[in-house]
Amino acid sequence: MRIIAIGDRQTTLLCRLAGILDVIRCEDAAEAEVALRAALGDDTIGIILILDRYQEEILSILGDHGRSKAVYPAVIAIPGPGGPSGEEDAVTAAIRRVAGKGIPG
Repeated sequence: MRIIAIGDRQTTLLCRLAGILDVIRCEDAAEAEVALRAALGDDTIGIILILDRYQEEILSILGDHGRSKAVYPAVIAIPGPGGPSGEEDAVTAAIRRVAGKGIPG
């Protein structure tokens, strides 16, 4: 299983420096959507890291993927060089959706 990263120039460069060699550089959310659709259809990919500001704009794709029976690839939003784009990170938001609103924070 491969790990790929989808993001802007800085994010993909940092991922390459961290050892993730499969990167897709995108300039905007529309390009990221095309890249994400292609990555979700690739059976050799196990983890997709996507820049959080792109993920927020293309949540409908991830909703469809989450409702499918597929376990892989896992899609993980990562913050860009400027830090997280929202108030709550994607992992915490996902846990809140599954576990309910009673989580402190």
